[in-house]
Amino acid sequence: MRRILLTLILFAASGMAVGQNTSLPYWVNRTPKAENETYYFRVTHATERTYEQAYVKAFSMAILESSWKMGLPVDTKDDMAAIEKGVEGNLSIHSRQSNIAINKVCEFQIKSTTSDKVTLYVLWQVQAAGNIEPDFGYFEKCN
Repeated sequence: MRRILLTLILFAASGMAVGQNTSLPYWVNRTPKAENETYYFRVTHATERTYEQAYVKAFSMAILESSWKMGLPVDTKDDMAAIEKGVEGNLSIHSRQSNIAINKVCEFQIKSTTSDKVTLYVLWQVQAAGNIEPDFGYFEKCN
């Protein structure tokens, strides 16, 4: 019984040490305020086996969440094909009714020490409305 208890205590302590060493950037928990009303910031995250898979999932969530917010239908099949080809930087997502401009600003990844998983957090600038051209501000506070 003591051996089991000691093992559990050591396991918990090692888990706490891993959590304490991994300090998330402030923008993960406190989304920055946009410099103007033409865009807003959104944070998405995903955990997958590779960075590429996590990026695709985080980007897909940015598309879906932003589209739902604007009330737009999205054809994710076309968007996923573009993502898998390595789309980076500014991207416009086309729906039948409008475009959504999305700009990747920052990313932060954590590689698990206990599994082969990668957790990726991504900060995006997203167009606020389909009929307003976004004026994305410069953001340099990624750490």
